[in-house]
Amino acid sequence: NKTKKKTLTNKGLPKIYIINLKKDKQKWNKYKSDHKKGIVSRQSACLGIDPQTKYLSQFKKNEDRLQIMWNASPKKKKCTAGILTSHLGVVQKIHKQKNNFPKNGVLVIEDDAIINYIRLKKAMKNIKQFNDSIIYFGGTLHPPDTFKNKKWYDNIDHLRKTFKKETFNKIDPKKFRILGGHGYYFPNWKIVDEFIQLIESKKKIRALDSEMVKLQKKGIIKYFYYPAISFLDIDDAKKGVHGGYFDEGRTMEYYG
Repeated sequence: NKTKKKTLTNKGLPKIYIINLKKDKQKWNKYKSDHKKGIVSRQSACLGIDPQTKYLSQFKKNEDRLQIMWNASPKKKKCTAGILTSHLGVVQKIHKQKNNFPKNGVLVIEDDAIINYIRLKKAMKNIKQFNDSIIYFGGTLHPPDTFKNKKWYDNIDHLRKTFKKETFNKIDPKKFRILGGHGYYFPNWKIVDEFIQLIESKKKIRALDSEMVKLQKKGIIKYFYYPAISFLDIDDAKKGVHGGYFDEGRTMEYYG
């Protein structure tokens, strides 16, 4: 396994952006050697509770149009606006690369996720036939209707058995939805452009993964790779803003 790590290059891989807060050095450590080899790029995250100058105007715009639960604390609202600004920041950066868009597409992940490179390389071999949509490389499965649907969660293993393994699957919004920013992939500039236009045209906006669920329902986001290529490292996830939601039993590789 060590030999494989040494020989890992970015040949055939997408451009990979990892969203990371400057203060989260520990989370960044696991990517240091990949970064040195040019396999991943770091995208500076926006700190919601105290946005950096370069993010300030975008943050204020997102905070003003953010729709969040009526009882969310001011801190929670700022953190959510910060996450939204971080993700939109990297998507806007990719959008500016129209004339030199990476030929293998772009993967965006958060710094508490880890990448299965063997799975990624395999996926890239036949990804071209799925170039009409954003593709989830990781995330969490949830009921199509409400988080309170306990019966649905009880049957999640049955649902998982219906997915084809080590390949791309079609999202069925009548049966499930996928949430989380653990890994989403843009196959080409056109898909980035369509996504930006949809998001920018909105007067009000929810957290980005919730906005992406709406696009799943409309059939605009169509695919996910199973099992996940990029999935949460539980220990790192526990340190994040949604840390309370994670426990050892979660099988993030299987969109758990």
